[in-house]
Amino acid sequence: MEKEWDVVEILRYARHDWLNKLQLIKGNLALNRLDRANEIIEEIVNESKHESKLTNINMRLFAGFVMTYHWNNHAVRLDVEVLGELKDLSQYDEFVYNWCCYLTEALEKYVDYHAENYLSISVCIEERGIRFFFDFSGILTDIQKLQNKLQCYECAQGVALVEQHMSEDEFSLMLTIS
Repeated sequence: MEKEWDVVEILRYARHDWLNKLQLIKGNLALNRLDRANEIIEEIVNESKHESKLTNINMRLFAGFVMTYHWNNHAVRLDVEVLGELKDLSQYDEFVYNWCCYLTEALEKYVDYHAENYLSISVCIEERGIRFFFDFSGILTDIQKLQNKLQCYECAQGVALVEQHMSEDEFSLMLTIS
């Protein structure tokens, strides 16, 4: 599972993240690359909006996992977006958190550590249900073992895992909650 963070560690890592982002902006401004500096600012704003939405759907374990994931050394980069009308999803928090831990641990075993590996998680909140899309791009070293590992995961009642596509350099999965 994941590390327990204390307040000082959280603030230290958050400050480090912000300083890195400010250095990127400052460096691009110094090189007179105003367009790139503006792109970075837009990326930060967009990321912050999705993190705000994530914290407002009351999935504390899942939000904590996603927001601190890159603070540890991982072969996979992770980002999240929340789409749709915000509502309380706390009843699904533990299941989604455990699934994400399982998925990212499996990915760490079956990705090429020398490649750029990226997992995007989209939370789609709709009237007819909630869907979590997991889109991976990068290099997988053993697709069959990864598929077997993911098929072994036992979903809770009302939850379905749908593999939409898997190849050596990308996959799409959808977790539906009705």
